[in-house]
Amino acid sequence: MGHKRYVVKNGKAYGPYVYESYRDADGNVKKRYLGRHKEEKRANLSFVLIMTLLMFLSLFMLVSFLFKRFF
Repeated sequence: MGHKRYVVKNGKAYGPYVYESYRDADGNVKKRYLGRHKEEKRANLSFVLIMTLLMFLSLFMLVSFLFKRFF
């Protein structure tokens, strides 16, 4: 597990940069840079609900149109 570090320059914060600590063969503690932490975007629940509702509505309209035409 790593820890996050922010760098402040001229009053503006940059980061987070992710580091992890480890011990090398001699027993010295060192840090390893893992890269920038990227926020994972999750789908909004209301968006997923609306899209699901629209899919079912369009499927219902398609089925009702086909049955009305053939019967």
